[in-house]
Amino acid sequence: MTISRWILGIVLTGILICLVDAFVGWRSVWESWRLVPAIVVLKFLLLFALSHVIRAWRIYLFKSQSLGLGYGLTIKLSLVHQSLNNLLPMRLGEASYPLLMRRYSSVSVMDATFDLLWLRVLDCIVMGSLSIFVVMSYASPPVATAAMLGFLGGGCAVLSWARFLSAGTPPSIGSQVTVMSVLHRLGGRGPSTMGQLCWLLVLTTCAWATKIAAIVILAAALTDLPWLTLIGGIVAGEVSGVLPVHGIAGAGTYEAAFVAGAIAGGDAFDKLLLTSVSVHAFVISTTCLLALSSLPLGGHRSQV
Repeated sequence: MTISRWILGIVLTGILICLVDAFVGWRSVWESWRLVPAIVVLKFLLLFALSHVIRAWRIYLFKSQSLGLGYGLTIKLSLVHQSLNNLLPMRLGEASYPLLMRRYSSVSVMDATFDLLWLRVLDCIVMGSLSIFVVMSYASPPVATAAMLGFLGGGCAVLSWARFLSAGTPPSIGSQVTVMSVLHRLGGRGPSTMGQLCWLLVLTTCAWATKIAAIVILAAALTDLPWLTLIGGIVAGEVSGVLPVHGIAGAGTYEAAFVAGAIAGGDAFDKLLLTSVSVHAFVISTTCLLALSSLPLGGHRSQV
């Protein structure tokens, strides 16, 4: 199964390389990087780093603090996890989160996996609401805003209900795995209070909004595409990251989603492809650099 995922990831990456070479040329990608002003790169780096700081704070409030993990160590775990997730095909990097949490704390791999699932559900709710906003903004921004807030509220209501799945006697998760046993375990690993759930949703929204803002600022310096077109492409590209079909470093799937999300603006395919490749390369390289810079951070549990 893993071998087939690697093969599919390599195929997707190869398709992207051929498309870029045929429609825009890799020299154009390099030239687009050179034209970005230093101040724009600085703004991008600051906002992008801030998004990861917020993302790590979310993990810290959700689990790290109760497990005795310091915030510095949580930043490192979060960045290493995100880098591996970005680089490895077919979401194989997700496995690094429970393994890293198990290494630095007493939590089991299974419980850490359920914790990650909660975080991913929060991500899906926020990105789903942003997707609705972008799609409906072409018709009516006020209606799009109302729909986005409604989706967030509905998602919060569903998650608050999920918290109560842990009530009562837990069904056994042993040789016979049932839907209710899994849901019970998932509910038991969720936020401890409604206040914590709301904070996690706020932090998730802030993390994604900051990241998207950073990428929009960068993309605007790379192309003359309208802002709404850029936001549509970027949101679609980021949403593609949660799909099980994923190329190496997201190559191919991110660009395809970007073009699909931005094509409503009526711009040429080659311009959208060039922008998506340039933006994606910036995002991947910056995430990896941040992860490398975080390695010296706390490698031990905090004393709490």
